[in-house]
Amino acid sequence: MDKVEKESTPVKINDYFLSPGKKNGVDNGIPKSQFPTSESNSKTNVEKASQNERREINRETLAINSPRAKMNKKKKLVETRQDNKLLTDYFPVRRSSRKPKSELEKEKKAAIEEKVLKNIEEGLEVVDLGEKGRGVVATKHFYRGDFVVEYAGDLIDLSTAKQREKKYSENPQFGCYMYYFVHKNRNYCIDATAESGRLGRLINHSKTAGNCHTKLTEIKNRPYLMLMASRDISVGEELLYDYGDRNKDSLESHPWLKL
Repeated sequence: MDKVEKESTPVKINDYFLSPGKKNGVDNGIPKSQFPTSESNSKTNVEKASQNERREINRETLAINSPRAKMNKKKKLVETRQDNKLLTDYFPVRRSSRKPKSELEKEKKAAIEEKVLKNIEEGLEVVDLGEKGRGVVATKHFYRGDFVVEYAGDLIDLSTAKQREKKYSENPQFGCYMYYFVHKNRNYCIDATAESGRLGRLINHSKTAGNCHTKLTEIKNRPYLMLMASRDISVGEELLYDYGDRNKDSLESHPWLKL
């Protein structure tokens, strides 16, 4: 039996898979460089993914900025605020009724000016004190710093005051009711010698036991002399202040100024 020797030819992969340049085993003449490779496919996929991501971001941006989204966001914010309770939701805020110190001082000054301009004299009574003569006692409680009364009289300059003082010294019936002071570098005197019915002129002197003191104020460009409480003053207590006269002649004429 004759043995037929089969010619064995090498097998190539192209015998089973066509090369890029062949279609149905026929060369189509297309350069291999124009066929997609794995690298080009990767780049294309990356570009498509980037485009998809951009589209997704644009859709999300549009969704966030849409009127419906804004309305929902506002609604959620309101609901969150309603859920977050504050301490004041359970306990009401207590507003302080206390006034600032500056406002209180302003009101106090206005009240004093009103009393001075209207000649208001409250909480005072004239009494007979025996050897001391007339005096004034408190009929209400005064606190330290309170306005007590105005030292009212004729406001005159220094020259006029000296003339009147000389005249009064010639007549022993006149007492000492002249109060000298300086205001804005000018010398003044309040002469309360004449009987006027005002009570400030009747408050007696005490160098050591005074419970009042004088205070100068200006109202409508005019100086006024007031008596203020130096400490708390009880009802029935005599009102006293230091006249401040340390003149030798005055002390000889009025020894009680030393007390």
